[in-house]
Amino acid sequence: MKLCRFVIYIAALTFLTSPLSFSEDLTQEQIESLKAKIKALKTDLEAHLSSRNSGAGQVFADAASDPRKAVELYLKCQKLVLFEQEGRPESDFRVWKENNEDTLRDPAFIESLQMQLRYLALSCQAAEAKEIEQVFGPLMSYVDALSRMEEMPTRNLTQSVAGSVFSAAYNLERLLGQNENWEGTPFNIAGIYDATILPYLREENPDALMNAWDKRIEQETRIVQMLEAHKEKELRGMNRDQQARTRGQQSRGGGVLGKLDKEDFIRETLPRMKWERLKDMYEYVNQLEGAKAMLSFVEEHLQHDLGEDFFREFEGLIGSTTTPTAPAPVPTEGAETTATN
Repeated sequence: MKLCRFVIYIAALTFLTSPLSFSEDLTQEQIESLKAKIKALKTDLEAHLSSRNSGAGQVFADAASDPRKAVELYLKCQKLVLFEQEGRPESDFRVWKENNEDTLRDPAFIESLQMQLRYLALSCQAAEAKEIEQVFGPLMSYVDALSRMEEMPTRNLTQSVAGSVFSAAYNLERLLGQNENWEGTPFNIAGIYDATILPYLREENPDALMNAWDKRIEQETRIVQMLEAHKEKELRGMNRDQQARTRGQQSRGGGVLGKLDKEDFIRETLPRMKWERLKDMYEYVNQLEGAKAMLSFVEEHLQHDLGEDFFREFEGLIGSTTTPTAPAPVPTEGAETTATN
C-alpha cells in the first residue's frame, strides 16, 4: 500500500508541474510518457527497498553472531520504536532499561534473541531470493541449531518475526509478511519444514526427502525432550499440590510450545510424522516400497487412536492409483494378412 501511494503521489506531482492547464485532457502520448516515468520510478524504488532489506538482513546476521551485539541491537530498536517514535523522553527509556536488567542478562533471553536475529536474517534473504535454493542450506543449518538449544525459548522465538521490534524498527512488516512459502515463527520447526523445506525437496530433489524427514523427526523429538527437561526442573522442590497446579499450567500452554507437549507428541505428532514420511515415499520416491511400508504401518497402528485416519488415507491413496496402460501391440505383417483372409 505504501508503494502504491508513493507512485500515485509521484504521478500526480509530475502531472501538476507540467505546462498543462486543468481544463486540458491528457493526450495518449502524455499518458504513455507518465506510465514510462512511473515504471522507472517503481524500478528505482524497488531497488532501493531491496538494498535496504539486504542491509537489514546483514545487520541481523552480524548481531546474531555475538551476544553483546544482539543485546545492543535489541536495545537500540526498543528505544527507537517504543520511545523515540512515540515521543517519550530519554528518562523513560532509562527507567525501562533498568527495570529489564535481569532479563537482558538472562541466558535464555540471550540465546532466543540470537536465534531470532539469525532467523530474521534468513527471512530477509528468503523474501528477496528468486529461488529457495539460495537459502536452503543455511535454513537446514538453522533448524538443526534450533533443535540443539539448551534454554527454554522466550517470546522472541515464539512470535512471528514480522511483529518483532526489529521488523518495526527497520520497516520490514510488509516484506516479512508476504512470503507464503516461509514460516514466520522462528521456533516453529514443523512450520519451517511444512512451508519451505519439504515442498522444495518434493519439487527439486525427491531423493533427499527421506533424509529430511528423518532429520525432522530427530530434531522435533530433541526439542520435545529439551522442553520436558526444563518442565521437570521447574517442578523440583514443589510439594504435590504445587506440582499438580504447575503441570496444569504447563499443559495449557498455547502457541507453538503447546504443540510440543511430550504426551501429545508421543500420542499424535510422532506417529503422524512417520505416516507423512511414508506418504512422501509413496508419492515421490518409490511407489512400491512406499505402499509396502504404509501397509505395515497401518497394520501396526490399526488399534491406535489415529488408526482409522491412517487406514482411510491409505485406502484413498491406493484406490486413486491407476495402473499405467500398456501400449497396444503392433500387429505383424503376417498377422494382418491372416486377419484379412
